[in-house]
Amino acid sequence: MAEPLSELLRLRITPSQRQHLNEAAALAGLSSSEYARQLLTTSQSMQSELASLRHALENLLDQHSPATQMETLMLLRILVQPEQVSQVHKSMLIIGQIPTYYADVTEA
Repeated sequence: MAEPLSELLRLRITPSQRQHLNEAAALAGLSSSEYARQLLTTSQSMQSELASLRHALENLLDQHSPATQMETLMLLRILVQPEQVSQVHKSMLIIGQIPTYYADVTEA
């Protein structure tokens, strides 16, 4: 049996954020509340998945298998949106690291 939805969460968002939430929910065929709950659940599971991926990547780097490393990095690359790659590249530049594929930073 599913846990009852008995708790209320109130938060402040901008009118444009509210509009974006309503539009995304409508496109998904969900209410705004259902969509927000889905985002929270997805975010939590993604954080857990990212931790697992980080651990797996560390193990791959220890194995020194270039083909496996490349395949893993390519699979990770297709999971993120271009603007996310660009943000990572910008963050790398801030800490003094040069991204491998620098063109994303200049295109965003």
